[in-house]
Amino acid sequence: MSPHITIDSAHQLSELIKQAISSSELFANRSVQYHVEQEQVVLTGIVGSYYAKQLAQESVSRIQGVRQVQNRLTVAQDQMSQPILSTN
Repeated sequence: MSPHITIDSAHQLSELIKQAISSSELFANRSVQYHVEQEQVVLTGIVGSYYAKQLAQESVSRIQGVRQVQNRLTVAQDQMSQPILSTN
């Protein structure tokens, strides 16, 4: 008889959040963390635009089982992505 494996709903929810965040290229090479406490998700870290911040919140809030999202992401654009001004 094979052992019965039970995965708790918090673990499943955490995996779905991880997939939602990692599926977008907007979060590649970014420091986005999340913390799940019951049905509430807290997003922290750094993203490159306000659009990415909003997208992260919407992606997580669409997941079944998430009741509330606290979006504590900080927007900080990379210096490399800033336009270079020329004086020529």
